[in-house]
Amino acid sequence: MTASALIFAVGLMVYLRYYMGIVFVLLGALALYYGWPVLEDIFNFHPNCVVVNQQFAQEEGYANNTLACQRNLIATDNQTGEDCSCNGESATPQCVTYYSVCSGNLANYESGGDSCTCGFANSTQSQIPVCDAPPPGGVDQDNLTNACTTSTGGWVGGAGYCTDTSIPHEAVFIAPVALADDGQIVGNAYYTEQTTIDNTTSSPVTVTWYGESDNSGWYFINGQQVGYNPNWDALNTMTVTLQPGINTLDVTVWNSPQSSSGPYYGANPSGTADEVVGNGGTIYSATGQGNSWQEVAGPPIAPNPAPPASQTDCYTQSCSAP
Repeated sequence: MTASALIFAVGLMVYLRYYMGIVFVLLGALALYYGWPVLEDIFNFHPNCVVVNQQFAQEEGYANNTLACQRNLIATDNQTGEDCSCNGESATPQCVTYYSVCSGNLANYESGGDSCTCGFANSTQSQIPVCDAPPPGGVDQDNLTNACTTSTGGWVGGAGYCTDTSIPHEAVFIAPVALADDGQIVGNAYYTEQTTIDNTTSSPVTVTWYGESDNSGWYFINGQQVGYNPNWDALNTMTVTLQPGINTLDVTVWNSPQSSSGPYYGANPSGTADEVVGNGGTIYSATGQGNSWQEVAGPPIAPNPAPPASQTDCYTQSCSAP
């Protein structure tokens, strides 16, 4: 285009017989051709080079980030990640933990009363929940609504489980299978809920068991009582050890009569909310996760202290008002 314009200008000058103009046109062309780069160098203005340099700098940054990321990829993956990758934007690998992936799969594995956990997913580097069969003769309990949102299926404020902000609050308030819809239940009845946690590692794991029962709760792990709380509005916090292999957890609940019209009383929740939590908020078990907690015939040993009333075993007879 420049050459064509120059030829056109020279031809026009010849046609008009303005021969001196040819000299000025040639000088102007030479000035544009050789002068523009000089101006770019003087003012350091190279628009095409600026874009190219930016692109090269960006690509170089991506390459450096990717190189640094890949050096740490395997180590990071082994320590914390289920799947780690490098996107070039950061030198830090982008990871999804085994625990998070496993937790997303938990509902697909908890069926038929199986007790499943993702608590050991990171340490075993497996995204598949570890599940165990329900206890022999165990029956599904009633999974009521969130423990802290209903007056007939749980507690509305006041309960220690609801007010403790350090707890993940994944547990659901569970109750005897015979609990009537209106909450009526035999006042002096007791029942036991049970679950198992399979520690698939080769080392003991220390966890915290948060439990709250309405009205009184006795807590057992592997046949030994580890806690007792007679107050429905007080949280029981127990530090327990999950031994390698299967660990059995039991909660025995007793709800004392609360009206003079025995042996039944009106709507009043009877049940328990339990959550077993490890470091970093890892949940090893929570009541209401599928049917992982099941009602069984009774506690592994006699509750201490004994419930201060005659005991009715909800497992073998109805605990609800007729």
